[in-house]
Amino acid sequence: MKKIKKTILSVLLFFCLCLTPKAASFNMTASTTQVAPNGTFTIKVGGDCIGRVNLSITNGSLSSNSVWVEQGYVSVKVTAKESGNITVTATPVTGFSDADANIYNPGSRTITVKINGTTTKPNKNPEQPQSKENRLSALKISNGTLTPNFNENQTEYTVNLSANETEITLSGTAKDAKAKVEGLGKKALKVGKNKIEITVIAENGSKKIYILNVNVDETPQIYLDYNNQKIGVVRNLEDITIPEGFEQKEDVLEDKKIILFEKGNLSLLYGIDPDNKKSFYLFNKEKKDVITKLQPLKINHLLLYLIEKPLDKPNLTPKKQTIDEQEVTCYGFENNENYCLLNAINEEGSNVQYLYETSEKTVQLFPEFLINKEEKEEPKTNPIWYGIIILFSSVSFFIGYKIKKGVKNEKKK
Repeated sequence: MKKIKKTILSVLLFFCLCLTPKAASFNMTASTTQVAPNGTFTIKVGGDCIGRVNLSITNGSLSSNSVWVEQGYVSVKVTAKESGNITVTATPVTGFSDADANIYNPGSRTITVKINGTTTKPNKNPEQPQSKENRLSALKISNGTLTPNFNENQTEYTVNLSANETEITLSGTAKDAKAKVEGLGKKALKVGKNKIEITVIAENGSKKIYILNVNVDETPQIYLDYNNQKIGVVRNLEDITIPEGFEQKEDVLEDKKIILFEKGNLSLLYGIDPDNKKSFYLFNKEKKDVITKLQPLKINHLLLYLIEKPLDKPNLTPKKQTIDEQEVTCYGFENNENYCLLNAINEEGSNVQYLYETSEKTVQLFPEFLINKEEKEEPKTNPIWYGIIILFSSVSFFIGYKIKKGVKNEKKK
């Protein structure tokens, strides 16, 4: 009987132990007990609990100031300062509970980690301010003369060079040895205006820019005869508009390089007349001479090449006409002011005319025979020739008659 009682008590005790609820827990641990100055380590916060935990620190910084734990542990990165001890405190917020959702108030947990070692302390002496000096103390050029003379406070200069100059070398010195100078050295030049910038950068980063306007003489080196004038070959082609479809090519004239623009059988050069007016001119590459002034003109997507050669046709009078914002010469008809002829050249180099209607602003190729109709008519026969023909016919008839009559008389005999 006693044995049975002991067995029953043992079974009841076992069940009681199994039914006892598991105790909740809340802890915080560190991955190390000491850390180097400015070093890092991790802490773990959590346990058999559920809820949010706020974190605070002294003498360091945290990767997160708040974490959520749920029956486990959460890691947080800690960064130390230069010396002393780091203290981290973890405090559960209201609503914290155990695994069975029962309110659980474990209180705060604190750990301390020692900062071990030394660091170089910053110089407590005040730093010297960085220099703001950004001027040049000298500026020299390899050819030409600076205008005005160099002055460290003068930032813009002009240099005029002859037509054959193709480069210039700049040298200079910063007033402060700690400053940097950019833009010095050898510079290629083109005909006309060249803008060169030299930048001085002070120690503190402030900048001053010196500007050199280098002008290479644009005066033509080659002149060609045209209409009793001298046409200079323009060397500075920077601002011109190349006619549509033309390609830029190089050629040699009088042992000097020139630029031509070519399309089909047409070759153009850009020239300047004695009145300083610049235009395109039709150029004969074989004879090396100017044929005529040429004016590109676009009308309703049709590209024409007007030439200066006058139209020697009857009943036509040259007049100025504005087409596509250009003033051109158009040859008007005596009896119809709404039409006029444009004298042009095609890509094959043939002379052609176009009929322009001023009211509709349209253009079409003009048939040549309409102009030359009267010229191409057969000339009227002179009355004198009629008389000569009649006389010749009469004489021929009379002689033939006599010969025929003589033959008959011979037969009668």
